[in-house]
Amino acid sequence: RNKGLLLSAGIVELLEQMTSNPRLAAAATALYLNLSCLTDAKSVIASTQAVPFLVDRLYNHDACDPKASSCKHDALYTLYNLSTHQASIPSLLSAGIVDALHTLLTDSSVSEGIGWTEKALAVAISLAATQAGRKEIMSTPGLVSTLAMLLDTGEPTEQEQAVSCLLAMCAADDKCIAPVLQEGVVPSLVSISATGTGRGREKAQKLLKL
Repeated sequence: RNKGLLLSAGIVELLEQMTSNPRLAAAATALYLNLSCLTDAKSVIASTQAVPFLVDRLYNHDACDPKASSCKHDALYTLYNLSTHQASIPSLLSAGIVDALHTLLTDSSVSEGIGWTEKALAVAISLAATQAGRKEIMSTPGLVSTLAMLLDTGEPTEQEQAVSCLLAMCAADDKCIAPVLQEGVVPSLVSISATGTGRGREKAQKLLKL
């Protein structure tokens, strides 16, 4: 209820002003995360400069700095919440979220833990459910290779999500199948279909049948 009152009171406009002040960036990001849990707020946030601001938070922060890491966490989770609202996805794509996700998937430090990879993959799955998102993922150099690598090297939950992302793309568009197969995913899919998580096994089997 309080979040709804804040939204109706014009909090998003105030947050946009806060993002221009580096000292207030972390506080603004945390507030965006709280608001993004509201369905009505997702389209409002996505229609502002909040999305480029949040995507930028994913790039340039020192993982050893707790405040920067917390801001990055809040930005990623906010973007995930927005990605579950399909009408917001064009704004996410325009802001360069796919490149930012690729950076997270390839450069996450050990100190950040697997949570970053899992949430980045969750956003990618939401994007893969749309034609524009699939096109962006497939056209981003090295991203399909990274997803294929996670099938082999990721934790079980990461493998499950990587399979889910690839399946979402390949099941929706036959043109995605050949580039995915060219990454040599079949042995990894066979392994996941036998020893992965329950959902991972199911999705790997479906992908193998395409």
